[in-house]
Amino acid sequence: MVTAAVVAALVAPVALDRDSFPLSTYPMYSSARGDRVTFATAQAVDAEGAASTLTLGVIGESDDPLVVAGELREAIRDGRAPQRCVDIAERAARWDGLPPATVAVEVVTERHDVIVQVEGGDSLVDRTVHARCEVAR
Repeated sequence: MVTAAVVAALVAPVALDRDSFPLSTYPMYSSARGDRVTFATAQAVDAEGAASTLTLGVIGESDDPLVVAGELREAIRDGRAPQRCVDIAERAARWDGLPPATVAVEVVTERHDVIVQVEGGDSLVDRTVHARCEVAR
């Protein structure tokens, strides 16, 4: 009887076509993803143009990647990338992990080939710089 009740509770959301606990029918991950991914980020750049990774805290004062990426995409979309770049450069200048050769911060949108990345190759397909600002030391 208990087993039947548990099975009924699990199947009920599907049978009733209702998203509910304990079984969610929300199709968050139910579609195939493409072989290319585009994301917004900010990077430290040296005099030769080589880019280095910045932490989430430096980019967006948060440890949540979804929040940081969302805020950065929003700033790019709204034309606030230059101001956001200045904010990031100020935090980067105070960051102990900043590569010593860093001269600037760039707010960019990058497009990567997921398959090439998984295979260990250079996955960068396209890179758009939305803002560049100097890092004061």
